[in-house]
Amino acid sequence: MVQTRGNLAIREREKQQSSHSQQYNQKTTVVTRRAELPGREKLLYLASVLVAVALCSIVAWRYVHIYDLNHQIAAAQSQTNQINKDIAQAARDEQVLRQAIVPTALSFGLVQATEHEPIFVNRNSGEDKQSPGADTDN
Repeated sequence: MVQTRGNLAIREREKQQSSHSQQYNQKTTVVTRRAELPGREKLLYLASVLVAVALCSIVAWRYVHIYDLNHQIAAAQSQTNQINKDIAQAARDEQVLRQAIVPTALSFGLVQATEHEPIFVNRNSGEDKQSPGADTDN
């Protein structure tokens, strides 16, 4: 069997031999050999793959960082909403307590002061009711 690399001259010989005598059939096959890549080209391909992987890793890391920031923003917004609800509840409670001060004080027997009549409190009246261990700097 004759191997050729695309050489057409073999076919002419076949024609010449077939005309003289046919003792055997000559078959030709085309063999394609892959040439090995040179070392520098292999290194170039390896370097380009490493650069591509590095770029993809950087982009993925940035997306993870952005996702984490969005998650932190959402958590901060939910905390802000909860604090605003607590502030609104405290404001309602304050309003209710402000409205309840005067009736509660009147029920304990206190007198409401007017602008023209000030109320005087005797200092000695409060000292008799204090316990002996109480702080007197009030």
